[in-house]
Amino acid sequence: MKKDQKILFSGIASDNYSSFKTLFENYYGRLCAYVFTITNDYAASEDIVQELFIRFWNGRQKIVIADSVLAYLFRASRNAALNYIRGKANRERLQQNITFKETIIDRDFLEEEEFICFLDECIEALPERSRQVFKLSRVDGLKQKEIAEKLNISIKTIKNQIWKSLQYLKSCLELKDAF
Repeated sequence: MKKDQKILFSGIASDNYSSFKTLFENYYGRLCAYVFTITNDYAASEDIVQELFIRFWNGRQKIVIADSVLAYLFRASRNAALNYIRGKANRERLQQNITFKETIIDRDFLEEEEFICFLDECIEALPERSRQVFKLSRVDGLKQKEIAEKLNISIKTIKNQIWKSLQYLKSCLELKDAF
């Protein structure tokens, strides 16, 4: 390590902020330009180099530099840039996956909403008494005996009305599905 770099680094290691500021001012621009050649993103390059200097300052007493400060900074900035590119690729892949899943969910939701609309149309097309029995049975969840008592009709009539309603709804939905 060169003498001036050694003095600069020892000043930083002993919490001398002006030594750190000198290091930052001397190498920030060169490191940004170098990182830009890897990322092709100037804003990201600045962020990466700024983060590098923050980590350098925060770990100043633990960092061991054998060669030169400049070689250390270039190696660290290269690694940070490569990590950024890997992270960016992962974020893009996740975003595509999320967008694909949202599209599937939206499509499923629309199909379900469409089905419910068709079903409502078919139920509304039932004759009045059949619609009333069907809704009490399937929507309100009443038992056949309860429906019979409420409408004052026989359980056999209730069963027959529900069966006819289900047959009609099945054919109605099949017709809707054909279009």
